[in-house]
Amino acid sequence: MVRFACLLVVMGAVTLPALGESAAPTSSPQPARDVSDADEPKEDSRNVAERAVDSVDSFFASELHTTFAEEGNRLRLRLNVDRIEHHGWDISEEVKVNLALTELGKRLRLVANDDDETEDPATESSDGGNDVALRWTGKQSEKRSLSLDVGVRIKSGTVDPFLRLNTSIRYPITERWLGQSTNRIYRYSKTGWRDDFRQYFNRPLSDETLFRSRTRIQYFEEKRSNPYLEQKFSLFQTFKDRAAVAYEVLWRRESREDSVFNRDEITVSPQTNYQKVVVRLRYRQNLWRPWMFVEFWPSIGWMEERDWDRVLGARVRFEINFGKHKGLKLGE
Repeated sequence: MVRFACLLVVMGAVTLPALGESAAPTSSPQPARDVSDADEPKEDSRNVAERAVDSVDSFFASELHTTFAEEGNRLRLRLNVDRIEHHGWDISEEVKVNLALTELGKRLRLVANDDDETEDPATESSDGGNDVALRWTGKQSEKRSLSLDVGVRIKSGTVDPFLRLNTSIRYPITERWLGQSTNRIYRYSKTGWRDDFRQYFNRPLSDETLFRSRTRIQYFEEKRSNPYLEQKFSLFQTFKDRAAVAYEVLWRRESREDSVFNRDEITVSPQTNYQKVVVRLRYRQNLWRPWMFVEFWPSIGWMEERDWDRVLGARVRFEINFGKHKGLKLGE
C-alpha cells in the first residue's frame, strides 16, 4: 500500500497539468469511402470488423488498446477484491498512467504499470511489482504500431532497469475476419530476457457480439519451465452503450512458481509446470459517471496442482479514470 501511495503521489504531480483536457468524447473522422462499387462491400465489411474490435478493446481497456492504440492522457486507478477457493481472499491495487510529455507531439510518453495485468486470480498469480517507463512511439498507423520503453521495475524492494520493444500489426484475413499479431520483448538488467507473443483472430457475429481467439506464447529467462502457453476463446456481448460482458474459456500452462496456490495448498507431487482450464464471465458496467466502472468476474476452473479438482473463483473490480474518456463508451 505504501509503495502504491508513493507512486500515486509522483504520478499525480506529473499528470495533473496534462489531464485538463475535456472529458466530453469527440467523434473521430470516418474513413474515406472508395468510389469503386466493386470494392465498397469489402471495405465496409472490414470497417465493421475494425470498429467492433476497437470498441470492445477500448471499453475493456485491453492491452491492444492501452499499449498499441491509446493516445490520450489517462490516469487509471483500480481496486481488485479476489476470492479463490482453497486459497482465500486477496486485495490488490493498480495505478496505470499513460500520458504525453510534450505539447507539440505525442512521440514521448510516460507510462506506469503498462506491463501485463493479472487477468484473473484463478488464472494467473500477480508478482506484486510495479514499473515506470519513458516510451518513444514510432510512426503509427491504423495497421502498425511500434514503440520502445526504457524504465525500471520495482519488486520486493529491488529496482530492475529494463528495455521493452512493443510491436503490433493488424491485417484483414477475409471480409469478416480480422487478425492482429503483437509481440513485446523485454530485457531486464537482473532477471534477463522475456518475450510475450499474442495472435488474435476476431470476427463480428452481429452488431452486439464479437468472437475472438487469442493464442499466447511467453518466455521468461528466470523461470524453471518454458514456454508459457495459453489458448483463450472469448465471446463479447454488448447490452447497451455502457455495459458489456465477455464469456471466456481458456487453457494455460505455466511454471510451478507462478501457481496461484501456496505450497501447502497443492495436492499433487511437485512438477516443473502445471496446466489449468478455466471458464469465466467478465461483466463491465459504467457506474454513475462515465469515468467510473465496476466489474464482476465469476469463474470455475480445473487445476492440475489440485489434482484437477474444481476451483471456484471471483473478482470484483472498482475503477476510476482521469483524463481522456473517449472510447470508454461502447460504439464511439
